[in-house]
Amino acid sequence: MKRRAKPKGTSIAGAEKKLRQAEFFWALLEAASKEYQGGIPRGGANDAERLEFYFSACLTATQSVRYVLKATYGPKFEDAEKKWRKGLSNDSRARFDWMIDVRDDDVHFATTGAKPLQKYVKEEPWQTRSPYSFRSHSPLLLGQELMVEEENPDGTKVRGSSLRGAVGLFLDRDGVRVEATVACREFIDRLRSLLEATKAAFSP
Repeated sequence: MKRRAKPKGTSIAGAEKKLRQAEFFWALLEAASKEYQGGIPRGGANDAERLEFYFSACLTATQSVRYVLKATYGPKFEDAEKKWRKGLSNDSRARFDWMIDVRDDDVHFATTGAKPLQKYVKEEPWQTRSPYSFRSHSPLLLGQELMVEEENPDGTKVRGSSLRGAVGLFLDRDGVRVEATVACREFIDRLRSLLEATKAAFSP
């Protein structure tokens, strides 16, 4: 069988499209991570796999930005990338490489190491009440409601007059838990930064 020819027309526009694709899947992951536990999510009561699918899609679309840039500029892109990397702090560079490893593990070994864990989110007034929400009904002075506070698996605290249980994906990064939505957001921002640096490096 004849091998498929490499597509032509690779460009910055293609890399920008991949970024939009990554944002699309990140938004789905973010929304799914806020659905209340105890209701019936679209995929069933235990729907952690759907979170994993969104996370995987976000990782792959984000990493594709780099591949498109490399295909567009060839070996010259590597020089631009090296210069961009030097501008990152050691911590930022380490986190960026870690996310690339997470994505590669997902592609080659079908695992990211992310675990579904219960978390809490603030419930907005327009959202449907869940029997799993925690709400204060005791007014304080001047009509203010009592506030409740819970700590999520990554150590972040959520405070409000009404909280509800949800499920999020969490990863272990150097002994510290980080939510997949946060990690993917940072990964997207890094690739956007690399895209802008590449555009500047090759602008007329």
